[in-house]
This record gives sequence, structure tokens and C-alpha cells, in this order.
Amino acid sequence: MKNLKNFRIINNTEKTIIINSLSRISRDILTIFERNDYMLFIGLNEKGLTNDFPIIFLVPTYLKNTIDKLGEKESIVSAGIYFGFIKKNQFRLSLEGAEFLLNLNLFPENHLAIVHNKGEKAILYGNHLLAKMIIKISNEVKKNDFLLVFNPSNELICIARSQVEFEEFQNLKANEIVAFNLIDKGYYLRKKQ
Repeated sequence: MKNLKNFRIINNTEKTIIINSLSRISRDILTIFERNDYMLFIGLNEKGLTNDFPIIFLVPTYLKNTIDKLGEKESIVSAGIYFGFIKKNQFRLSLEGAEFLLNLNLFPENHLAIVHNKGEKAILYGNHLLAKMIIKISNEVKKNDFLLVFNPSNELICIARSQVEFEEFQNLKANEIVAFNLIDKGYYLRKKQ
């Protein structure tokens, strides 16, 4: 198992970091780990790669034996769904991970926002969410809530962190920030290859 250190099942410390971070979004998300349908693996980058943070993958449990066998002969780079990464003892959920959880109905509805087409374009360029971009936002949004941002076609385009309560949002000027863009689909085009 020469490559175990580069791609392996997460340890208890890593699991605690991930569980604590996800539980701040919604306790419902944790049910995915209680069912034992999925396992979390960590990919540790080798020197020379641009991302220095441990990458987390969500892998169906039935693939574990396949990964173990492959890991004995080959260097595994990824498997399953790119779920996020760990940085400064915090787990950062990926867009793919968020979409996966959303499809399982594990994301609370009060953590959603919809932007218009011009807002979508601005977000995909890495901009924050401004009041004038938003078509709809939950009336239960609180400051520092984790938000999933959708375009008018109901496609997930961004993960953001709310900077205002819903009551404040209603009184914001058009160019005031509603939420900070944490990651958006345009990132993949903007990042260095």
C-alpha cells in the first residue's frame, strides 16, 4: 500500500473537522454519514501541485475494495465526488458536494438565493452578491448563513456567506453586499492551470 499516505480514508481528527463544519450548515447533512452509504477519503497532494490543502472525496461504500486494490498498484488521485477541502482546521464544501447534498434534499430551503442573469454573470466573474442581483432570497436568512446561489434556470452557481439578516436585506441599497462569494462556477475558468 505504497500510496496510502496520498489517498486514504479520513482519520478521526479530519472527520471531526468535517462534521463540525457541516453541522453549522445543517444537522440534516450529517444523516449521509449515519447511513454508511458513503465514505470520506482524503487526497494529499504531492509536491508541484497548485493546491496545498487536503482534498476530500465522497465515495460510495461499495467502491472501497476497488480503491484498496487500485491503491496497491497505482497512485490514486481522486475517486467519487470532489466534496471539498480542509483549510485552517475548517472544511470548505465544494460546489459538487453542495449539489450532491441538495439533490438528496439535505440542504435547508432557507439557505437558498436566486439571482437574475446579469447577477449570474457578475458572480461567475468572482463578484459578491449585491442586493440588486437578487430575485429571491429566503425570509429566514440570518447573518453568516451558508447560502446556495442559483441562476434563473435553477442551476447552482455559487456558495456564499450571508452578511445581513433578511430584515436588513429589504432595506439595502442596490449596490450593497448581501453575501460574500466563497466559490463560484467561474472559478474553474479563472484559476491557474
